[in-house]
Amino acid sequence: MDRDLPAGRFARVRERLGLVRKSGLLLDFWRHPGERRQRMKRIAWIMLPIGLLAVGVGGMSHLISSKPRLEPSPPTERVWTVDAVTVRLENLQPQIQLFGKIFAAREIQLRTLVPGQVIEVHPDLVEGGIVRRGELILAIDEFEYRSGLKESKARLAEAKARLVELEARRVAEVQALERDRDILALLARDLKRAEQLSTRGNISDQALDHKRLELSRQERAIALRQNGIAAESARLEQEKAIIERLDVAVQRARYDLERTRLQAPFDGIFRDTTVQVGQRLGVNDKIGGLIDTGRLEARFHIPDALYGRLTGTNQGIIGRTARVIWRAGSRETALDAVVERVGAQIDPASGGVELFARIEDPEAASLLRPGAFVEVLIPDQSYANVARVPETVLHPGNIAYAVEDGRMVPRRTEIVGRVGNDVLLRGEISDGERMVTTQSVTMAPGLRVEVR
Repeated sequence: MDRDLPAGRFARVRERLGLVRKSGLLLDFWRHPGERRQRMKRIAWIMLPIGLLAVGVGGMSHLISSKPRLEPSPPTERVWTVDAVTVRLENLQPQIQLFGKIFAAREIQLRTLVPGQVIEVHPDLVEGGIVRRGELILAIDEFEYRSGLKESKARLAEAKARLVELEARRVAEVQALERDRDILALLARDLKRAEQLSTRGNISDQALDHKRLELSRQERAIALRQNGIAAESARLEQEKAIIERLDVAVQRARYDLERTRLQAPFDGIFRDTTVQVGQRLGVNDKIGGLIDTGRLEARFHIPDALYGRLTGTNQGIIGRTARVIWRAGSRETALDAVVERVGAQIDPASGGVELFARIEDPEAASLLRPGAFVEVLIPDQSYANVARVPETVLHPGNIAYAVEDGRMVPRRTEIVGRVGNDVLLRGEISDGERMVTTQSVTMAPGLRVEVR
């Protein structure tokens, strides 16, 4: 139907229809108050943020328009605050700080020398007990050993008596041999005279034969006497050998008797003791250990670089004095020591060597114990005209910065040694000037600084 209407007329009809629709809506709005309030609320929630945004924009515009105008100030040079130390050039022999452990240079295992029952022990034969050289450690019942010594002495005396008897018998045989020889000489002269008489017919042949028989008997008697003397001499030698054997037995019995009393060979400390009075011990049974307190040593590791530096000096490393410091709680004990020897091989892990310093202080025995961790100070080589400063003064290229007239001035330096966290420097440095210790990426020559 709308298509058949002219364009102007169609527009007027549409406008009338819209008015009718609006008037109907208005009538509905006034006829229903509940809907009216809900619509008002929706309109208020929509208008509130718009109003707040408008107020904010207006306030910001006011602040921007009323802000004060600042005039730019001329640029100023920044001053950097740094730390610094004062350089002192002097001759130094610093101390090398090392760490080590206390060891006993000599420790022996105490064992019984003869079997028997324990009848006496040292009153301090306990763990950590102290004994002095020559004091009795342990005594074994010596009854059997005294009896054995007496028996050996009696057998020796008996053998010596037999020796005297044999010597006397041999002397008698020798004297008898001399007499037999005298008789033989007489018989020989008598036979010679008889033979002379027989040639003249003054004696019978029977008498001559009798004299020859007597001479032969005497010669035989002399031969038997000589054999008897040789036998006596052999018995004498046998008896002398028996006496020597018995003399050794006596010495052994006396030695065993002496070994029933075990005495301390040096001043020491007992460890791992297991013996009590009344206990029966066998040969070589363990009694405990004895640590020589007069031979305590500090064993410590020294790097290759320090070892080479010390050995390259005139003093060397053997015989160099050291200071051993032991800290127990708040107590600090310092003891004198001397480097006595160098370890047998280089440590492949660290590349250094072991040094052994013998502690010479006589009070060490009453203070230290093996196993204590200690600090060892060894004098380094001497350095002439050097400055000892913190390592933080150095910058790349071993450049240090001095403070002159409030500005940083570079100084070329050379590191000649190290002491802990400090370095020993030589170079373009003067005594009394101040060197910057602050590390910063902004450090540069000419920078204006202020020392804290």
